[in-house]
Amino acid sequence: MAQKTTIAQKKEHAKLLYTVEGVTVQKELAERTGVSAQSINKWVNSENWESLRTSIMLTKEAELRRLYRRFTFLNDTIEKKETEELKPVSNSEADALVKISAAIKNLETDVSAAEAIEVLKNFINSVKAHNLDLARSITNEADYYIKSLIK
Repeated sequence: MAQKTTIAQKKEHAKLLYTVEGVTVQKELAERTGVSAQSINKWVNSENWESLRTSIMLTKEAELRRLYRRFTFLNDTIEKKETEELKPVSNSEADALVKISAAIKNLETDVSAAEAIEVLKNFINSVKAHNLDLARSITNEADYYIKSLIK
């Protein structure tokens, strides 16, 4: 027999979705956890989930996962609406898809200075094991590249 999910478990699930995965649309949280939107609203406000969410450090990968989930959810919602209600994509839905796509593209193609430094450091250490002079030369060029990213 399947175990019944308690309110406390649903609340914890909603809290994780909100704070870690970035699902902030209360209707979506309610649907995904099986509680009312009013309960979600009460929990978010009484326990200050927004503050908790902002204190959690989002990595680039986590933000990409969140954007891909949002993009998939929006596409699924549009597809369901088109199939069941025979309604075309609205301007606001199309606009949201374009904005999410642009955000994903920016995150996937932009390289932060910290990421570049980490990759270059690993590469230079690898080269250093075989050719110290070449590693020194690459280090000088890498420095110019890093400085150009910081400007």
